[in-house]
Amino acid sequence: MSLQNFADILSIPKEPIPAAPIALGTLETLGFDAVSFRHQSGLTNAVSEISFSVKRGETIAFVGPSGAGKTTLVKLLVGLYRPNSGRVLYNGTGGDQVDLNRLRERVGFVTQDTQLFSGTIRENLQFVKPDATDGECLEVLEKAACQTLLARAANGLDTMIGESGVKVSGGEKQRLSIARALLRRPDLLVFDEATSSLDSLTEEEISETIQAVSTTREMITIQIAHRLSTVLHADCIYVLERGKIVESGRHEELVRQKGLYYAMWRQQVGERGILSPAALQAAAIVTGKN
Repeated sequence: MSLQNFADILSIPKEPIPAAPIALGTLETLGFDAVSFRHQSGLTNAVSEISFSVKRGETIAFVGPSGAGKTTLVKLLVGLYRPNSGRVLYNGTGGDQVDLNRLRERVGFVTQDTQLFSGTIRENLQFVKPDATDGECLEVLEKAACQTLLARAANGLDTMIGESGVKVSGGEKQRLSIARALLRRPDLLVFDEATSSLDSLTEEEISETIQAVSTTREMITIQIAHRLSTVLHADCIYVLERGKIVESGRHEELVRQKGLYYAMWRQQVGERGILSPAALQAAAIVTGKN
């Protein structure tokens, strides 16, 4: 599902298109310059003075407790909300100067609520790109590690999924969602709590897929997450609290600071009990058993 379709579903009015929109070309950089936003019914800012920058090939993550401003940040990122102050910059150009509808055509979006429908695998993929070839569909299915599903798909891309076809698990739904996002050949790939509704084992498997996709360095990748184990590979992690960035850095740097990120990590390590090898190594850094 495209971001504009999400906007239509939410009855968000279409923003005005600039009289002379600046053509962006390939999205090479994205940044927030002191961005603040307050909901109409809000007494305080949902996000305040947010600044960061990321370039093509990099992966960044935003983490924080519920209500920290992560969802608002995503909507600002893709132009569904407009800042009250500050600027969202695409290739150094303010969001009010670009055609955001055209920009969204180059954004891949994966959420926790996977939107699939009863139909063939091909139809579910081509929903975002009707002219996609079978070769393109198979390519993104491979990148999204959908081999297990394809092995059960007797008719290949023509295999029906859903109630009248092959049953797909929660993890397979997310993999198909990732494949569909990749089919857009996005300049920007956003994972918004993409694993939060999955069991711990499936979450780990999907996290490995997300990491493999992001390390191709073909696009800007942004992850919004509550589970810290899903963002260990990020080039930079931004920690949000009450709408503000309170910490930033790589995982190892943040745990050594022993701030909010450290507290969240310790709590989640205790909750999980069994972690992936990468997470266990990171946990050793926290406990000084490296």
